[in-house]
Amino acid sequence: MTQSYFEMRDVRPLKGRTWTPLREIIKTPEPTDNEEILSLEEWTGTATAAIDNSNQATAEALGWSSGLGMDTHRSGPETFGYSTADAFRDYSEPLGINLVIDQYIEQEGRTIWHVHTDLIVALKLVREEDRWFCPEEGWIEVIRLQRDENSNPCLVEMKTEFLRDYLAARNMGLYCSSYHERIMVSRQKPALGLAEDSFKEENDRDIREGIITGARYPHPTGYFWTRGALWRTEWIEAGTLSTRVRGDADQHATTFAVTNDGERLSASSLSEAMTWVYFKPSVVIALLRHRGAKLHWHSQETGSLGATSFGVHFGINDLGLITVYAKDIGGLATWEQRIWSAHNITPEGGVSKELFAAQMEVNPSATSAPESELSDSITQLNSAFLAKCGHPLLRDHSDVPVLMGRAHRFVAAKEDGLLELSKELTKLFIERINVDAITSMLTLKKGQKSIGSLKALEKLVALQLTDTEAASILSPLFGIYDLRLADTHLGSSKIPSGMRRAGVDISDPAAMQGRELLKSFVRTLNEIARSLA
Repeated sequence: MTQSYFEMRDVRPLKGRTWTPLREIIKTPEPTDNEEILSLEEWTGTATAAIDNSNQATAEALGWSSGLGMDTHRSGPETFGYSTADAFRDYSEPLGINLVIDQYIEQEGRTIWHVHTDLIVALKLVREEDRWFCPEEGWIEVIRLQRDENSNPCLVEMKTEFLRDYLAARNMGLYCSSYHERIMVSRQKPALGLAEDSFKEENDRDIREGIITGARYPHPTGYFWTRGALWRTEWIEAGTLSTRVRGDADQHATTFAVTNDGERLSASSLSEAMTWVYFKPSVVIALLRHRGAKLHWHSQETGSLGATSFGVHFGINDLGLITVYAKDIGGLATWEQRIWSAHNITPEGGVSKELFAAQMEVNPSATSAPESELSDSITQLNSAFLAKCGHPLLRDHSDVPVLMGRAHRFVAAKEDGLLELSKELTKLFIERINVDAITSMLTLKKGQKSIGSLKALEKLVALQLTDTEAASILSPLFGIYDLRLADTHLGSSKIPSGMRRAGVDISDPAAMQGRELLKSFVRTLNEIARSLA
């Protein structure tokens, strides 16, 4: 152990962190394999208050042991009048508010930490257990509460960009007071080179102290007790803008390419641009990562897409690119515009024909996307089998809704995405087939005890048609299964044959390959259902 360890030179300031602690009490035993050290632990406490700008000079006189420490909060009458639990005061004068209110339950000997209601409402947050999310920004996590091993609250921290937005709207700054302590009990006296076995230093907002002394109860006699302490006060300044709470205009404009030569317009200018903006299909995957994201199909090549429930009308052109009317992108929230912008490209291949027909000619296409037919095709086949055989064809599984949501053509736009899409379809249908229910309708060869799910389904169809017709109908499913196997075997030779049997043209854009794979899948299920009718 070095002197700098006990001086805690490694304790970083709060400024510049992604997450800011609003209240913290954490005791951490430090592991050590040094037999000379009996115990080593660190304790950190952080208290904060949001201070009105006009009161910040007064607040500077307060610190860990003088008004901004870990004392619990209370409400009630005082000599100067009624004091609310959220009010942060210098004796009698209110200076700001406590963003986390510490309530002590005397009968149970525990505390409850409450995040200030105004903070929650102003930022439009929703609490789920010990997490607060912002639904309007893709359910991003904004505040989180951590508990110790006894389920007592020990840390509330907040995404700094949201905190600074709130502070800007209220003309406040966050005043932070913290205490850090490291204690070691050792067999030998540590050689830190301290004069009189102690040190003390004051530097700007930091006060450091350290001491080495003989250990006392409950530690063994003859051991040494070494302690380093750091007191610190610091400010988290308000942001220059409050785009979320106050509704300030974002000065850092997102831009989009709108012409073939790369001319770009700011997002705010898109509302007046009579054109379309083009995106790589990877934007779909990026948007769908957000909770509450939406992908809904209107026709084979058009739908609604967004990171929240409010999607934009999109189309897919002949190159598999996403095209969206510029005004629709201009109307999105800034945070979502940034996601779209990351996948924006210069126009190529022309606007989606079906999108143009719907928006400019008021003539929506009557086509249907295979994604929108997927659920019905599975349900109809299962019902047809049940009517004929008296048992459901597919086993129920709780993951079916999730698998259904992941079965879309844009999965194929990822690296090895067609193989991944095949895997999702296999899980959704092939792996759920009840083979026993099928084989109860078949006459197997003497001595044959088991048969694969697809082969069993093929034999069942062959009872209604010919072997050749059954093989032809089931061929796309065998191809999809080959692609699924290829997903687990590097350099698999099954890919070309799998694509061919599934009716996928390798020369098509990736999103189009995904569409054709889904079309083959849906068509096959429908044909099997008809054969059983």
